[in-house]
Amino acid sequence: MKCTLLLLDNSPVTSVTGPMEIFSLANSLVPRDQRMQMQLVSPSGNDVACLGGLSLSVHGQPDYEKADDSGNEQTTDLVIVGAIGHPDHRPAEYDSNILDWIRKQYYQGSRVASICTGSFVLAATGLLDGMAATTHWQCASLFRQRFPQVKLKEQVMITEQERLFCSAGASAYQDMSIYLVRVLWGDVIADQCAKTLLIDLDRHGQSQYASFQPQRRHTDEAILSVQNWLDAHFTDDVSMVALAEKVHLSERQFKRRFKQATQESPLAYVQALRIESAKQVL
Repeated sequence: MKCTLLLLDNSPVTSVTGPMEIFSLANSLVPRDQRMQMQLVSPSGNDVACLGGLSLSVHGQPDYEKADDSGNEQTTDLVIVGAIGHPDHRPAEYDSNILDWIRKQYYQGSRVASICTGSFVLAATGLLDGMAATTHWQCASLFRQRFPQVKLKEQVMITEQERLFCSAGASAYQDMSIYLVRVLWGDVIADQCAKTLLIDLDRHGQSQYASFQPQRRHTDEAILSVQNWLDAHFTDDVSMVALAEKVHLSERQFKRRFKQATQESPLAYVQALRIESAKQVL
């Protein structure tokens, strides 16, 4: 069994080194013929400059030559796409060779898993179209904007559909790694790894870590002015009619445009602001 872990520039190293350590522990608990061979790759095969000023050596680059459409020998059983940091801090277009390689590995039978914001790279392949996915809760709005065809479920820790796996943010690489150990080696090995590494198996979502992130990445100036007003007045007795009148819209027009711009109804938006304020007080 072979696993290829993809690391991109300016990425957090734990999103690939963490799974490698957990898989190494699993390897120590199973017979030799069931162990996983791991290969860490970068797009060029060169060392990768990571977050925190670290430089990480890799084993090489993806085997682009073997990733053809002819149904030839599968080059890896599992592809893990590491986190990429905040997607806003890098170009929205990803290396086409990498996207082709991921697609072809999947079509040849590989499982493909993304860690945290690695889901943006996986989604860019088109493989997640119509599929369930998750990502870091802070990047959920951006993900929806870039990939509206993907069924984002940011409240959950892990999604799995048709050999495609996504994990939530940051330390969720632990949850994903244990989940994959369970898929590949079974419950006994997964539970033993979790106990050895003190990983809590009861984490099923990231909602408890999330804070409300209002969607402001839109071009509707009227709705943006209402959002700015609500920032200072969300504790007031807010009337939808009064909000609509502020921007010279009918109530129906206002609700439609607000939903279109922010992905939230006005009422849900106000409630979310109030809940977030209460959380800060607590």
